[in-house]
Amino acid sequence: MDDIWSIIGLSSLIAAIVSVILGIIRDVFVDRYHFKRQSEAGYIQKQIQIYSQIYFVLKRIEKYAISPQIFGAASETMRELNNIMKENSSLIESEVLTNWLYLMALMGKAVEDKQRQHWEELSNEMVKTGDQTFLMIKEIMNKNLIPKYRKIVGKTVPSLE
Repeated sequence: MDDIWSIIGLSSLIAAIVSVILGIIRDVFVDRYHFKRQSEAGYIQKQIQIYSQIYFVLKRIEKYAISPQIFGAASETMRELNNIMKENSSLIESEVLTNWLYLMALMGKAVEDKQRQHWEELSNEMVKTGDQTFLMIKEIMNKNLIPKYRKIVGKTVPSLE
């Protein structure tokens, strides 16, 4: 009779130890998974916020809403956009940064062109590069970031028009 109680007690002890160990392992993996998902969602959320800021400023420029009475002069708007790009360059796709740097180089050339010999050519190239950047941001947001964020968080973030 004592052997049966010993076997039952030993079995119970082994089952309890195995349950505790499996519970700890499960909790570690589940916590690690949740932490990874939260980190990923936070990173994507920061990217969405940055791209939304850039998109808004570019949309203001496109609609010529850059007067001193509304949002500040054109130079202030460009400075604002440069600051956003500079402070958040690690969150921005390299193609967008490359286009932006090229656009800034073109603007620099336009400012240096004292005789305005190449103004029309530079102006057309700036508009083309600005439009490409604008479309890139829209595509990155609508096809990449927003769907990923919705999949992780389940909250809807409006697509860019």
